[in-house]
Amino acid sequence: MSLAGGAEQISLLRTAIARIEAGAQAGQATSGIAVSLVQRRSAFFELAPAAPVDRGAATGFAMALAARFARAQNGPVLWIAEDFALSEWGVPYGPGLAAYGLNWRDFTLMRLARRADVWLAMEEAIRARAFAAIVAEPMMLAGADCPNLVRRLAMGARAAGARAILLRPPANERAPFLAPTPMRFEIKARPAPRPSAGRRPLPGRAAWGVRCAGPPGSLPGIDPDAFHSVDLAACLAGEDVLSAALSLRFPAQPSASARAA
Repeated sequence: MSLAGGAEQISLLRTAIARIEAGAQAGQATSGIAVSLVQRRSAFFELAPAAPVDRGAATGFAMALAARFARAQNGPVLWIAEDFALSEWGVPYGPGLAAYGLNWRDFTLMRLARRADVWLAMEEAIRARAFAAIVAEPMMLAGADCPNLVRRLAMGARAAGARAILLRPPANERAPFLAPTPMRFEIKARPAPRPSAGRRPLPGRAAWGVRCAGPPGSLPGIDPDAFHSVDLAACLAGEDVLSAALSLRFPAQPSASARAA
């Protein structure tokens, strides 16, 4: 291959990577982007708690998202977790799965002692194409190879037609996201709606504040600083959890009198 041909190939490769990073080609309609993201058969989702106290909320949102994919494909869910992470933040159990619309018979929990095995198991599960959703729950994201590893998993999910979810550990500071995808969300806890009956009503279904944290410009029309309200009760009643998280908020159009002024 000539030097000119090699330079052209490198230029094409850089362009392709830039498009992946941006999440959509320039000029694509905002509504079309949202619809394609919601209906996409394969995707890699990166979920992070907005603050350390929101770790449980992020886990619940990951569960709701996995349940959404399981219902859509009528397939099983694989939850791959580092043993230390489960000891720190808790283990999924039957009644909790049912509350999110998941059947425990369609849920497999894989506990692994080594963090490297979590990544290896996720990569193998993506290649297997046997699961409606694959969730990875590491205790930490550390090491110089971690960004490249997450990128490889994200691109592998896209190639295999899989839906994979990386549940990030909590951090005191807003850490940079790693995957080349606009499907990056920050999750925070929100007060659950309570039934009105009774003097001391029990807490209702889970509720979250969800902020899209994708690369700048990857999802036009979505305010990157705004948290959108997502309720589990509405999701179980038929509302799509991903559509709710990606609810578009366009700036209000100025009135004719305002434009005239």
